[in-house]
Amino acid sequence: MDAKKVTAIVTRAVPYGDTDMIVTLVSIEEGKLTVTAKGCLKPKAKLRYATEPMNFGEYMLAGKPERLVLADCSQIDSFSPITLDIEKYYAAALILEGLQKLSPESQPTLFMHAIEVLKGMAYEGKSAEDSVTKFLTYALTDNGYEVDFSTCNLCKCILDGDAVFSEKDGIVCPHCADYTGTGIDAITRAYLAGENLDIPTHLKNNANMVLADLIGQVLGLRLGKHYFTELL
Repeated sequence: MDAKKVTAIVTRAVPYGDTDMIVTLVSIEEGKLTVTAKGCLKPKAKLRYATEPMNFGEYMLAGKPERLVLADCSQIDSFSPITLDIEKYYAAALILEGLQKLSPESQPTLFMHAIEVLKGMAYEGKSAEDSVTKFLTYALTDNGYEVDFSTCNLCKCILDGDAVFSEKDGIVCPHCADYTGTGIDAITRAYLAGENLDIPTHLKNNANMVLADLIGQVLGLRLGKHYFTELL
């Protein structure tokens, strides 16, 4: 039976039968992998921890690529403090969802950025909303869409008010915008540009909805449905 080791994080796990789990991993080497964890629902299963969402570790997998089986796991981190804060827990769920959807194949830079953001929430006191902002920004830039919320991408003027996102031209000033763009108000633009981070939480959440919408436009992915529903 073939075997391989990958560095991966669990993004999803669902029961399969009475005692097994189907686990979705995102690995730094191969991207998304679907793995069967046999017997992990048994009361004394030694690898139960390896099927928990957010578990980050070195996974030993056996079997053919289309039928991988969990053989062993050496845990690196579980980011357990996140589970004690409901807002951070929902934010982490969005990050895992985004990482999974954006990693059908290996995306090592985005993978490490996701780990960085989870560590910030778990151990460095980073807020849920700021962490979501950081990850969604990484999701855009790591997939080739550099977003500069401080300068018009066309005329290069310094933005000090509202802006517009154009799928064709990026972030532009209202003067350069065409009718197809998505408007970004001045407070949201300043927050996303890093010019004013001291704004109320609900405005940060609005900014994150803008980022999620941009990802939907340029990458064709809808992220954070459950996260943003919980905020309403």
